[in-house]
Parts: sequence; C-alpha cells; structure tokens
Amino acid sequence: MINGKLYLAGSAKSLAAELHISENGFQLYAEDHFSMTGKFDELEISDRLGNIARKITLKDGSVFETKANDEIDQSLKKQTKSTGLMVFIHQLEKNLSLVVLSVFIIAGLFFSGIKWGLPAVSNIIAEALPDSANQALSSYALQFLDSSILEPSQLPKSTQEKILQHFKEDIAPLYQANNATSFSLHFRRWPLNGKDSIANALALPNGNIIITDRFVELVQNDNEMDIVLLHEMGHIVDRHALKKVIAGSIMTVISSLILGDASSVADFGVGIGSFLVSNTYSRHYETQADRFAYEHAIKAGIPPFSLGAILTTMEQDSIGKVERRDSNPTSKIEETKADNNLSDFISSHPSSKKRIIMGEHYQACFDNGITSCPPPEN
Repeated sequence: MINGKLYLAGSAKSLAAELHISENGFQLYAEDHFSMTGKFDELEISDRLGNIARKITLKDGSVFETKANDEIDQSLKKQTKSTGLMVFIHQLEKNLSLVVLSVFIIAGLFFSGIKWGLPAVSNIIAEALPDSANQALSSYALQFLDSSILEPSQLPKSTQEKILQHFKEDIAPLYQANNATSFSLHFRRWPLNGKDSIANALALPNGNIIITDRFVELVQNDNEMDIVLLHEMGHIVDRHALKKVIAGSIMTVISSLILGDASSVADFGVGIGSFLVSNTYSRHYETQADRFAYEHAIKAGIPPFSLGAILTTMEQDSIGKVERRDSNPTSKIEETKADNNLSDFISSHPSSKKRIIMGEHYQACFDNGITSCPPPEN
C-alpha cells in the first residue's frame, strides 16, 4: 500500500488516497468512496529524482502524488518506467563524492565554454556576417554617445583639418584589402567633473574613429597620434565590437535558458558573463589591435615605441601625474618597467608588461630595418 494524494482531473482539490500495485494491475482508493482499478500499463509514472514527490498520471488525467519513492520502486520492481539515465542520476545522488566530482566537472565545462567556446562561436558568426551588420550595429552609436557622454570638440578647426587630412592621406591607406572598410575620423570632447576631460580614442564597428580633445593635447608628435589611430583601425578590421556584442547576446540567451527568468539575467547571469567577456575578451582584442598597429607602423616608418609612450602619458594623465617624457625611447622603456602603477591602461587592456614586451619586439625589427616582423612568441 502506498499513501499519497489524488488530484482529480480538472480539480485543484486533493484527496487522501491509497495505491495498491500488483502483478495483475492496480487499485486506487480515495476518500469520498472514490476508487479506480486498471492495468499497470495505463499508468504514466514519473522518473525518480532524489526525494521529489513522484507523480502517477491516470488515463482520465487524474494525478496521484506521493513521496513514498522507495515503496514505489519496491512495488514496481522490473515494471518501473524509469530510464537508465534517471536510475544513474538517482544512484549518483546517493554518493557524495560523485556529487562533488560532478559539480566540479560541470563548473569546468561551463567556464571552458565561456573562455574558449564562446569566443570561437562569436568569431565564426561575426566573420560570416556581411558588412551591413556592422553598419546596423553602429548606425546610432555615435548619436547615442553624442547625446549621453560626448560633447562637441573645442579644438581649433585648423587643428582638426590638419589631423583629418593627414589621416585620410597617410594613415587610412596603410590598410589595403578588398572591400576594405571606409574609415572616418571624428573629434569630440569627453567631459570629466566639469572642468577636466578624458583622453581616449574609440572605434565604432562601421569605421568611425573618435579621438578626444584631451588625447590630441597629450600627443607629443605625429607618430604617437598615428599609431593610436592604427590601433583603432585594428579593432574595426577584426570586427571586435561585433564579436563582443554577439558574445554578450549568446551569454544572455544561455543565462535566460538556465535561469528561466529573463529579469534575473541582469542580476546574475549577465553580471557574471559580462565580467568574463568584457575583461578576458577585451584583453585578447587589445593585443590583436596592438599587433595590427605595430605591423603597419613599421612599414610606414613609425617607431613602435610610440604606442607605449602615448599610453603611458594617457595613464599618467588619468591619475593626475602627467610628466614630460624623455625623448630617448630606451630610457623611457626602462622607466616604464620600474613603474608599478602602470599595470593596466584600463582594466580590460593587456598588462603594461605584455605591451612593453611586444613593443620591444617590434621596435627591434624597426631598428634593424625589418619591415615584415614576425609576431613575438607568447
């Protein structure tokens, strides 16, 4: 005899009930003199999962529910409809060591998928999409930045025209490819605390590059300006923004499926996913953009050390410690190595140490007149 509750079809009211199972079939008795008999194969028995209440559905739609899982298993014996997988899961639940091991395996698979699987899938999708996808992604990006963050540039028109002409004639043409993206340069002021402003350069997927007034004020020469613009061109050419959007979207969908509630994604799933995507992937993309800049810089006669020099100045400016730098690149590199504050340009960028090593590699090629410099070993 198995005790439980009976929910008649079409009713939310439960009745105390008893279920008897035998080789000949089953008999079900409930209060109010309700009874039912039938063949065993007329019952639809849910699989066992831990101590969760078992549900047995009758052919008329009524449901018998009970927590007497052991009694059901003993009564049904070989007649149980539990699948091999569910039997394995039930056995697994009994073994604490296997449970702990399974948790670690699942966690390992999850984070492996985040670290390697998600970037790989995002790259494949981004490369397969037409250029119109990039245009659609950033069609309103500049308008949004202008309305929420940026302000019109306060640089003299003559300065803007000089930089723009140099970019169009000497820098943008350095990248040659079939159906190459058309690059456009824009000037903006990024305000900070009213009086101050931020030095930065941004690349939008559709080929727009934004440089701020403070950035222009900090550059010491054309080489520093040019190599940063090449760096931003690298982001556009390799579709980094599109890949990040795709990765973030996939993470959102996966989190929604796991949690079953899209509203909770913002609180948990997306929070973790965005952290992993924004930091890990941005570091990788920044390294790719650095390599793009270095490779095109040495072909154009631009000293690779210029990138590290301007990034150092920008970082010092961000913490209010702008200093006049030594024009000697070798002494500057040694000074930067000793500066423990230069750990990151921004949190998502590669460490200064890695950037210095890459910069030294390409600078050595440049000093030796090598214009086709192989990438440094990791």
